[in-house]
Amino acid sequence: MTKAPETFQEQLTAAWNHIGRVPGVVLTTVPVVTFVVVNALTGMWPAIFASVGAAVAVGVVQLLRGQKLTAAFAGLGGVLVSSMVAVLVGAAKGYYLWGIYITLTIGSALLLSVLVRWPLIGLAWSGLNGQGTSWRRDRRSRHYYDAATLFWSALCFTRFSVENWLYDADQVDALGVTRLLMGWPLTFVAVLVSFWAIRKVEQRRRTLAR
Repeated sequence: MTKAPETFQEQLTAAWNHIGRVPGVVLTTVPVVTFVVVNALTGMWPAIFASVGAAVAVGVVQLLRGQKLTAAFAGLGGVLVSSMVAVLVGAAKGYYLWGIYITLTIGSALLLSVLVRWPLIGLAWSGLNGQGTSWRRDRRSRHYYDAATLFWSALCFTRFSVENWLYDADQVDALGVTRLLMGWPLTFVAVLVSFWAIRKVEQRRRTLAR
């Protein structure tokens, strides 16, 4: 059974581990950084080929680091889909369109889960540690998970709004930079908020068990 982080330092460490530490963050941003730089210097097609090549290289490195094959292929698959959308759109900004609407979809699903009283952060954690969904019977515990899930949802909607605005304004380079700046840094904060909620629910569970 997975133990919830207790102290703030443990939460920071757990959040950092969750997103893969420095190697994980760097590796997953390489294809996007490559696309941004090459597109600014040359154009869409060289940027697409360079990005796909970078994704393949990242996948190889992930496999060499002992990560699962699914993780390596997931990153490459995302880059291939983004590249195909760019080709269909006929513009470099199309490279980001898939991610923009995936973000909107995730944010909507998170919000919906709170509205129907099945917050996804709580479901994900209880599924991971095998504790079941008994936390739903305690309103305060559910509200903690509601808060964490709504934070993730707000983050997704914020990213969608900013990136969609830049997309409509044809600010391709700014769109790529925004994707990076609003990616892992804000995800780290959201993971930290999730661990805060998890710790509060665990404290609540121990209190009710007395």
